[in-house]
Amino acid sequence: MLVSMLSMTACLNDDDETPRPTIDPLEGLQGYIFVSSTFFPDTYYGDCATLTIRKENGQWTVLFIDPQWGHATFENVQIDMPHFAYTATGTGTIVMKDLHSGVENSYDATISGDVTNPTITAQLGKMGAVTIKFFAGPASKACQLHGNYQGTNSVVVGNDMTGTFGPYTTDITCKVTANPDATLNVEIPEYVLNKTAIGNLTLGTVTIKNVYYDSAKDRFFRPYGNLDELTMHFKAEGGMMNSDIDAPFTEDSEIEVRSTETGLKIINTFRVGSMPFPIVTTFEGTLVSGN
Repeated sequence: MLVSMLSMTACLNDDDETPRPTIDPLEGLQGYIFVSSTFFPDTYYGDCATLTIRKENGQWTVLFIDPQWGHATFENVQIDMPHFAYTATGTGTIVMKDLHSGVENSYDATISGDVTNPTITAQLGKMGAVTIKFFAGPASKACQLHGNYQGTNSVVVGNDMTGTFGPYTTDITCKVTANPDATLNVEIPEYVLNKTAIGNLTLGTVTIKNVYYDSAKDRFFRPYGNLDELTMHFKAEGGMMNSDIDAPFTEDSEIEVRSTETGLKIINTFRVGSMPFPIVTTFEGTLVSGN
């Protein structure tokens, strides 16, 4: 994609034999954005943004447009090429419509970074400092799965070696968020399973971060048992074991996320603390809300 959008020519002057690259204008470069502010972390905001780079009267101008985050104009932008990648640096303004009043307001803004992946920063009144990261091209696979999914969680306790009990089912809503580095965060809410073979179980909320894409198997995957900071509240009562703990996951814990025709599937295999039985949960859900 970059080869088709950017061209490089070398020219020499009498005093300097270093090749001096040039960049062709980029018109209506389509892409997706992540936005962060003082109040929220990097959040995917769709793939309807455009970036245009023009040369007018010998000066570079960059235009940014997004249906949710307004439009920005940067004039007298400096185009450089350190480390074989074109970068843009400049100042300008971003115009956004107030969500409550509908009135458009203009704010000072800056742009910097790779011309196909620049960062726009601005102070947006009460919202504070806001950073918009633009990524040229189609949204990542992680972005395509971003959203809240409602469906059924099927739980099996044990395996072929220990013997299996279940499946036990319950309806839950899982939250999947995309990260700028094309990984996923998966939030599985707390749920209760009554009258299982090992008692009434409460499995607490857990968020597994940075689940990476495995292209060989077309899935997102991560072993997460080695994440010391990650724990689950696990409660079992009224059966063969009684426990009420916040415990880390054992080393063999792992999660897999796959897209399906109707939504996604999450397979989570784990144990916590000294639990003798592994638990395998299979969630299948459909998208109920996006960003």
